[in-house]
Amino acid sequence: MAKPLQICPRCYDLIDAAAAVCPRCGADLEALSTRDYGNKLLDALHHPLSEVRMRAVIALGWRGDPAAAAGLEQLALRHPVDVIEGLAVVDSLARLGAAGQASLGALAAGHPAHAVRAAAHAALVRSRVEGCR
Repeated sequence: MAKPLQICPRCYDLIDAAAAVCPRCGADLEALSTRDYGNKLLDALHHPLSEVRMRAVIALGWRGDPAAAAGLEQLALRHPVDVIEGLAVVDSLARLGAAGQASLGALAAGHPAHAVRAAAHAALVRSRVEGCR
């Protein structure tokens, strides 16, 4: 029977499920499990599985945490061919209101995918129109 495994939340290596410390990166797994939920979501933006990253993108947008803007922007630029993820990032940045404006501007100006640039530009226009009301 195969030994149960877990994924290290710091380096994402597969390790023994009973490990208290990651043998690869030395992370204290118990200490990592007690982190704030928002910090766990920000760390999940670096996960190798796109499904995990996408869930984090959506949850960060719902939370409306202004501290998420830079991490979301970096994620979209780190994975430029994942247009669906990039569009989800734009939606989450738009939910951050003023805190997401600079990151939306950066994506509108410099994301390699036209669809993401256009969505970021549209989100900026919508926020300016809503701000004028």
